[in-house]
Amino acid sequence: MGLPNGGLIFDRSGNLYGSTTTYGSGGGGTAFELVPSSGNWTFSLLYSFGEYINSGGPYGSLTMDAADNLYGTTLEDGAYGYGSVFKLTPSSGSWTYTSLHDFTGGSDGGYPWGNVVFDMNGNIYSTTWLGGTHGAGVVFEITP
Repeated sequence: MGLPNGGLIFDRSGNLYGSTTTYGSGGGGTAFELVPSSGNWTFSLLYSFGEYINSGGPYGSLTMDAADNLYGTTLEDGAYGYGSVFKLTPSSGSWTYTSLHDFTGGSDGGYPWGNVVFDMNGNIYSTTWLGGTHGAGVVFEITP
């Protein structure tokens, strides 16, 4: 594990969730959980991202919805290497990865750096620092 740039979030049970931008089996960062246990914390790897060894994984904090799914962005992962928005869904003791959007670096933006947020309807928002009309990034919305 390396470079835990994003912050940590708690779930309702007091477990912590975070991410790293590098390492993991894919080299592109990780999502992890820390569970309190007898005054210590037990580490669990939830997911290893892509093949970007140079800090291509999540930079922002993860976000959790009411159903305990985790959401976030990766800086260089995704089908085109310009980052992605992802969802991790808990399922029978493991986590299932779903790509919600792969950035192209064009009008949709590229290199999402920050956290995602939800509106009251469950739409997802964040920003990128590349792409868009003037090449200086976009504010994006994903409707699930």
